[in-house]
Amino acid sequence: MQLEIFMAEVLTTAGKPTTVAIAGASGFVGSHLCRALSDDYRVVGLARRPREEVGLQWRACDLFSATSTFAALKGADVAVYLVHSMMPSSSLFQGSFHDTDLLLADNFARACASEGVKQIIYLGGLIPEAGFVSAHLTSRHEVECVLQSVGVPVTCLRAGMVVGPEGSSFEILRALVERLPWMILPQWTRSLTQAVYIDDVIAVLKAAILNPAFTGKTLDLVNGETLTYESLLRQTAEAMGKKRLMVRVPIASTGFSKRWVQLFSGAAHELISPLVDSLQCDLPQPLPGPEIASLIHFPTFRGMLTHTLERPARSLVVSSPPSGGLPTVRSIQRLPSLPEHDAHFISNEYMDWLPRFFHTVVRVTRLEEGQRIVFSLAFLPSPLLVLDYVEGRSDLDRHKFHISGGLLSHTGTSGWLEFRQVADRRFTLSSIHEFVPSLPWPIYVVTQAPIHALVMHHFGRHLARMVAVKELLHAPADQKR
Repeated sequence: MQLEIFMAEVLTTAGKPTTVAIAGASGFVGSHLCRALSDDYRVVGLARRPREEVGLQWRACDLFSATSTFAALKGADVAVYLVHSMMPSSSLFQGSFHDTDLLLADNFARACASEGVKQIIYLGGLIPEAGFVSAHLTSRHEVECVLQSVGVPVTCLRAGMVVGPEGSSFEILRALVERLPWMILPQWTRSLTQAVYIDDVIAVLKAAILNPAFTGKTLDLVNGETLTYESLLRQTAEAMGKKRLMVRVPIASTGFSKRWVQLFSGAAHELISPLVDSLQCDLPQPLPGPEIASLIHFPTFRGMLTHTLERPARSLVVSSPPSGGLPTVRSIQRLPSLPEHDAHFISNEYMDWLPRFFHTVVRVTRLEEGQRIVFSLAFLPSPLLVLDYVEGRSDLDRHKFHISGGLLSHTGTSGWLEFRQVADRRFTLSSIHEFVPSLPWPIYVVTQAPIHALVMHHFGRHLARMVAVKELLHAPADQKR
């Protein structure tokens, strides 16, 4: 049925230029894809800071903002998702990259469904068939689930290391071989991995656009070669003409590896840490499927090296969040899954629970039939925070409030708090965005920020107890004894 709907929508675009919107268009894969599609499609690059480029249209898009994401996807026929959120996006960030990935993917998927996008194409990561699965690769799979939850046909392409000039994973590899005359090879260097050349990735992404052979499928984007990380290092050293002493050691921990990879590659810790954790995973070793086999022109890593090393390396020092203006806070926490309750229930539960947690020292007052929420201390006349419910951007799975005032907020025009259910309520998130505190920044960082994180941690435990009690009440009698 989904394929029939997809074909009907494709026919409606016949004779009209197809618009392809690319989230992550300024990145390694995205920039190559934009150039490859510009002759055949109307390409719209989505970026937080759009730029001018001949033949391409750029739109400002903050994926943390549902409003911005909906506007950026207007008129798109196909939406390509190339986003991986491993770098901080504000002056202070509380949370994890995998929870951030859930939120960004949910905004993107919701916008695709609302704006009539006919196909989502996602480039994720290969998932181990057994054994350890890192948080990084788990996050890639969770994003697939989020994108597939809104009813838009999705093509998921799973890849290992994408090789090419300026690709972060390869540039880390190149920097290590260039700068280290000898290398200690921990146990993770014997893990199985996969590599695919950037030109082949672009060819497959391009072929997938409005192609029924790719619709609704999850495909491994591989070249059929079996590799380990040790073989990647040795082949790279040989291709670069570097004689390197490599010594195997029985060390399983990745802590030491993260430090020396960061030191000698120059890459940021936020980028290195999840990538190194993933090196412990044995990635699957399939042959290319029939949909992509004819598009793979680099069947060996050695062939990829020949083309890649002809071009200069680039720096991997990732820039910090934009400076200037007032410092902002972003905080994202994953809460227990509550599939039987909507975001409105979770929001109300939080407002009821918070005064009990602080033993009535903190008061929560609902005004205007719940449209305004006031947080205050029992001994202060002025409110700490004032929240206004946002009607237009709230629904059963998302409950949003603008932070409109209070002693703790520097402005009344920025910042919002929301509770949301993601991927058919499989995941629950609480988040604060673009909040500008009134406290001096050094004081805020050591007081209000950790208090908020502690409060949300305990609220999560409260919800988990609710779930446990409900499961116990509904358990068979013999399980209750």
